[in-house]
Amino acid sequence: MTGGELLTGGQIVARTLRELGADTIFSVSGNQVLPIYDAVQDVGVRIIHVRHESAAAYAALGFAESTERPGVVLVSAGPGFLAAATGVAAVKSTELPLLFLSGATATTDAGAGGFQDLDQAAVARVTCKASLTAAAPADLCSVLTRAWELARAGVPGPVHVSLPIDVLRATGRVDSKEPTQPPPVPAISGAEPTLAAMADRLRHARRPLIIARPSANRGAAGRALWRLARNLGIEPVITECPRGQSDLKYRQVVGRYRESDCVLVIGPADFAVGFLHESAIAATGTLLQIDAPDDPPPRRVPALHLQLPPGPALECLAEATAGHRPQLGPWADLWSHRPIDEIEEHCSGELHPLEVAEQARRLLRADDVIVLDGGEYCQWIRLGLRDVPNRMLWNTKLGGIGGSIPTAVGLSAAGRGGRTIVFVGDGGFGYHASELETAVRYRLPIVVIVGNDARWGAEWHLQASRYGESRAYATTLLRAGYEQVARGLGAQGIQVSETASLRNALVTALSSSEPTCINVQIRSVKSPAVTH
Repeated sequence: MTGGELLTGGQIVARTLRELGADTIFSVSGNQVLPIYDAVQDVGVRIIHVRHESAAAYAALGFAESTERPGVVLVSAGPGFLAAATGVAAVKSTELPLLFLSGATATTDAGAGGFQDLDQAAVARVTCKASLTAAAPADLCSVLTRAWELARAGVPGPVHVSLPIDVLRATGRVDSKEPTQPPPVPAISGAEPTLAAMADRLRHARRPLIIARPSANRGAAGRALWRLARNLGIEPVITECPRGQSDLKYRQVVGRYRESDCVLVIGPADFAVGFLHESAIAATGTLLQIDAPDDPPPRRVPALHLQLPPGPALECLAEATAGHRPQLGPWADLWSHRPIDEIEEHCSGELHPLEVAEQARRLLRADDVIVLDGGEYCQWIRLGLRDVPNRMLWNTKLGGIGGSIPTAVGLSAAGRGGRTIVFVGDGGFGYHASELETAVRYRLPIVVIVGNDARWGAEWHLQASRYGESRAYATTLLRAGYEQVARGLGAQGIQVSETASLRNALVTALSSSEPTCINVQIRSVKSPAVTH
């Protein structure tokens, strides 16, 4: 940015975002943020205008996952800000960096009943790492730069910035600045003896286990995590599932957790790994834990515990275990990759969700990305595709449903990898089905495979198991024509009810350059995953 140049606040925001490396914004327009809309088109930043503010956050999640850069969300003040909150909270639970920009009431009207006035900072503290604001145009560059760096630092997450309308309209001069640099890699000075002890215990383990937080599975940290796991002859368990230890991808491993003689936990011992505090491993095995500096302290002090960013710690452990020759015996079989073998047992005469997974599996390419929503149908799909090597995005540890379609929009908009394939139940489809129109408008050829069992599956099966099927109440849906909804929004729509037509529909959809929705009539079956 040219030093001393007179610019509007909207122009400063646009130019700063471009200099930071942002080339895409996911947004729903509003009058407070129109100065930014006017400015970004001059600096080569595109806006993907979605149909709901929460969808904008989910789309930014998909974009950040694909690019390893912060996603950028831009919404209006008050109601627009609040509508984005669920998606922003999902991003936080996924530990991805997000720049959450919202318009705001003019500084002169804040707290005085101005149009769409809201204490946005108070709300943002629940879902964001920090909430910042700019009081003048000259502040915008430094505030946005700080927010960008905060979003990437430590455990990544959303950072909110309020942009008052009068600040965006006003003009000001901005000092020149150097482009932001990646956050420095924190030193591990002083932690070497403990890391060496951890590595020694892992090398001597006969039944080692690694349980890692989502952010430890990305970028340089992720590469070090997998090197360490391969050195030990295992694979890491990633705590990305909203049902915690009921994640069907790791069902075979989770069932043997208590037999491990050395567990390395990267991240807090939350609900996904809380078993460590009362299981046999806590008494007879070795528990190793590495938290980020801002994580809450562990409820039980492990045998060896450090507070370090995952990346440097994992790099050190990977180097210390290089050349190790594990002798695991049958323990190594827990990570053998075999397709699920339960289809025949469950699918006699009906299209079971596992059959949907199997037919999709046969057409997958290595670079395809899979997006799973929540609910029983997607739990089955998770189980059915547990052995595929494809990148797979879950419905976040927070456990909300409905975000899969906008997440796929963000993934596809990033322009990296292969085809983007969504699995979503009929209940979840209703949340953001309108984002199919967004996909059509921006020519993003996502494939959405709806499992239609005419009910809110997880809740219906909970009611049936707790109170009896006759007491299942207010949790049924119509066998609606979701493929017709897709066609009305400009996408392709196909309805299927048996295996042959499903196979043909998948071939058509996966070879198309247009967004496609396949409405699959499925049998309603309770998944093996525990629902809380």
